[in-house]
This record gives sequence, C-alpha cells and structure tokens, in this order.
Amino acid sequence: MTNGTTENQSPTITGWLRAVGVFDFLRAWREAFRGGAVVLATVGLMVSAIWMWTLDRLWKVSGAESEPSRLFGAMGWDWNSIGWVGPLIREHWFFGVCLMIPLVFLWALIGGAILRMLAYRQTQDLHLSIGRSLEFSIQHYWRGYLLAWVLPVGFAMLVSAMVIIYGMMMAIPWVGDLIGGLFFFIPLALGCLLAFGVLVVLIGGHLFSPGVAVGGAHGADAVTSAVSYVLSRPFRAIAYFAMTCLMIWATAAFLAFLVQLAESITTCLISFGEGVWSARGDGRSDKTSQFLMECWLGGLHYIARGAVTCVFFSGSLVSFLLLREAVDGKGRGEVDGVGVDAAPPSFVEPVDTP
Repeated sequence: MTNGTTENQSPTITGWLRAVGVFDFLRAWREAFRGGAVVLATVGLMVSAIWMWTLDRLWKVSGAESEPSRLFGAMGWDWNSIGWVGPLIREHWFFGVCLMIPLVFLWALIGGAILRMLAYRQTQDLHLSIGRSLEFSIQHYWRGYLLAWVLPVGFAMLVSAMVIIYGMMMAIPWVGDLIGGLFFFIPLALGCLLAFGVLVVLIGGHLFSPGVAVGGAHGADAVTSAVSYVLSRPFRAIAYFAMTCLMIWATAAFLAFLVQLAESITTCLISFGEGVWSARGDGRSDKTSQFLMECWLGGLHYIARGAVTCVFFSGSLVSFLLLREAVDGKGRGEVDGVGVDAAPPSFVEPVDTP
C-alpha cells in the first residue's frame, strides 16, 4: 500500500518540480560552466579590478594631497569586499559615479556576450564562440545592452529630479509653503512610483539584458517586456529570482571552500618541501617568488568569481525564458528567429552532451 502511494506521488512531485522550473535551473547551472563564458567573466572582473585599483590610487583625500584615498585598498583580492558599497554611496558618491560609469560600459559589453553565448547553449545546445558573441554584443551595444542598463537608472533620476525640484519650490517664502502643502500629493505619488519601480527592478532587473541576447530586441523593448513579465507573473518572477540567488550563493560558498582548501593544501605541501630542503643546509628566502605566487592565487580567485558571475547570467537567462514562455507562449528554442529545427549557422558547433 505504501509503495503504491509512493509510486503515485513520484510523478506528481516530478511534474511539479518540472513545472516550477527546478530542472531548467539545474540545467542552466551546469551550462554556466561550459564554453568561454567563464573566460569572458574572468577577464571582465580583472579589468574591473584594475580600473578600481587605478582610480583608488589616483583619488586624493581632501587635506592630504600627497596620499591617495585608498578607499578600496586591496579589496579586489577579498571575497568579502561588498561591504564598501554602503559607505561609498553615503560618503563618496562622486567617487562612486566616476567608478561605476566605466564599469557599466564594460559589463554591458561583456555581459551581453556571455548572455548571447548562454542563450545558444540553453535553447539549442549549440556552442557560440567568444568572437561571435562579442560581435553580437557590439552590434547590439548602444541601442540594446547599454540602453537596457541606462534606461531604468535614467527613469529613476528623472523622477528623483522632479521631487527635488518640488522641494526647491517649497523653499520659496510664503508661496512655497502654500503650494507645497496644497500639492503635496504630487511628490508623494512620484515617491510611490519610484518605490514601485525600485521593487520591480529589484525582482526583474536581471531580466533586462536577456531580452536583448535572446531576441536582439531594442533596449527599451527589452525593459518593457521584462517589466510586463514581472507584473503578469509576480509570484513566478519572485520564485525565479529566489532560485537564481540560491544558485549564486551555493556556487560562491562551494567555490570559496574549494579555493581555500586548494590554497591550504598547496601551501602546506610547499612549506613541507621547503623545510626538507632547508634541513639539508641550503635554505633560501621566498621573497623573490612571493609576488608571482600572489598573482597565481589572485588569478585562481578571479576564475572562481568569474564562475559565480556566469551562474548569475545563466540564472537570469533561464528566468527570462521561463517567464517569456509563461506569458507570451514562446518556446525556448528561438534565438533571433533561429528555431530548433533550423540548420545551425556556420559559426556555431553542437555541444557534446554526455
């Protein structure tokens, strides 16, 4: 009796997991580590770290003209460097603006190429080369990827500017007090609109760029489609967002443990070997090789970070595909009008599946 009940429930549980998209996310998790996506992400992180380090060294602290600010220091080598975001926004906002603008331009390009590569892999089991992915990202850069990043920020800045102007009007003697109290519902409505927009972007902001990668859409169309998907299926969008965050956390935790374990084992064995050599009376200092060793260790950390970044893009892409299928009824085998049954282009190769 128990076996029969279990057999009847198993297909139901499997079907529910498939309907929710758990198997799609597991497949996307696997596909995130294949091909050149990790290479692109690692290069992007390294270039970002170089820019952050350079700006940090050049920035001057008021009252200390001869010393750089060192707002970040060596944060590029620290897994827990996210703590600088809050103080940067509150105390050094102009530095943050100078820092983020080049990074937005950089990741609009690299992120678009990674998403395009993952789109071919997840929808058609085809491998797209790094060169072709970058070529597509460049072709759809200004009106696609970059606009999808800038448009929500521009909207938020416009609404915020309107509220700020209203506050300036309230500073006018006599007239400002009367107008400010009488028409206070205007900035209040704008504040509600801004809060709602922040909530939508928090849940569906990672869906903006996949719209460009999958269909070659205009940046404004990609943002509009992503917002409509979130509003049409809010609970499904929240569930996909939670699964994406879970994938990122699990990957980061596992890779952090793996890298730390590998570093500890390697350091222990090298120290043992150096101790044996020193016991023979020919000891030497390791200062000459310390810099190169740190470079190799830093490269290993950045590869792991690149893998985590690819998991983020892969989770965002599968979330977009599942929401598009639920709302628009489009199948997952369409990338720029190339269906599953169409002959693969000459620049893609089938991915070997086990």
